[in-house]
Amino acid sequence: MTKTVMVVDDDIPNLTVMGLLLKKLGYTPVTYNNGWDALAAIKNERPDLILLDLMMTPIDGWQFLDEVRKEGLQGLAVMLFTAKYIKDEEIEPYKGEITLILQKPVSFKELEATLNEFFSAV
Repeated sequence: MTKTVMVVDDDIPNLTVMGLLLKKLGYTPVTYNNGWDALAAIKNERPDLILLDLMMTPIDGWQFLDEVRKEGLQGLAVMLFTAKYIKDEEIEPYKGEITLILQKPVSFKELEATLNEFFSAV
């Protein structure tokens, strides 16, 4: 069965490219340019993995993770997908929710290797 990877990023070109790359790698991409829409979708159908940007509006990635907790949606596999440098104290409260951090820009080969490693361990 094909794995579903949700990408949450408010940058439309980024979403388009990631959707194409994920499809090329054999995954089913689901993209959202708004954290609220992604949260609503997760309530109906949980993806196998979420690639989450941190610097977004109207809610950022940290707020998205806070809402996941508030809504009782824990247990989701989340990889941060960001260009932001993340300080230890920023990530500390979310260590249980975050599987890995992918730094933007990510190459096709790096994305492929990371996803293969993640899904082979699950």
